[in-house]
Amino acid sequence: MAAKPSSTRGSHNPIQSPALPELDDTFKLVAETRQQVNQVAESARDAIQSFYTEPHRLAEFIESHGTPVYILPGGPLPQLLLKTLGLEPGFILPDHSPQFRALQKLLEHYQPLGGTVRPDARTFQNGVFVIPRRLFSMGFLSHQLHHWLAFRSGMDGYCPRARRLYKRFWQEQQGKIGKEVYKMDVEDILALKAAIARDVEALQFLKNIANEVLIPARQARRIPNGTASA
Repeated sequence: MAAKPSSTRGSHNPIQSPALPELDDTFKLVAETRQQVNQVAESARDAIQSFYTEPHRLAEFIESHGTPVYILPGGPLPQLLLKTLGLEPGFILPDHSPQFRALQKLLEHYQPLGGTVRPDARTFQNGVFVIPRRLFSMGFLSHQLHHWLAFRSGMDGYCPRARRLYKRFWQEQQGKIGKEVYKMDVEDILALKAAIARDVEALQFLKNIANEVLIPARQARRIPNGTASA
């Protein structure tokens, strides 16, 4: 008679093996990033709920934290100058590029919104808001405020490499990831992924804050005039 198989007690069971350290680190990083995302959204929501009827006060709040806000005069010239420098209106990240230095020279001809901006803040070491007057609205500010807070919290996706890759992602690839990723190294892929994630989060925040605060506030202002829709 064949011998009975020996007991498996004490044998190695891969299902019961302790988690790999690499997986533990990955899960921890994901959890920390999610916590940061939630904290940024909460901070942005608190600021907007405090100032949603007064964009100027929200801009002054930003300036009180060391980031100047420039409202450029109307007309196409200011935005054309930004485009010539390869920059987009809104929160502009600090860097050492010739374009950023040219922006600093350009803004010497304008005054920031608030009169209490510290002189050292005008070196833009914390970035700068540059907004054409026609875009100076609570909706646009809300989206850019989220980016500003995420940058200040130290989240990934705002280094020069990430922003350069993200700009190329939209301008050359029309927002589609294709075969070019096979030529990218791991650092570039992670940088681009972080930059995309930050913009998705800012857009999602704008959608949420519009539904929770901005649209109800607009409807409430219309009620006395009998123009609010059901």
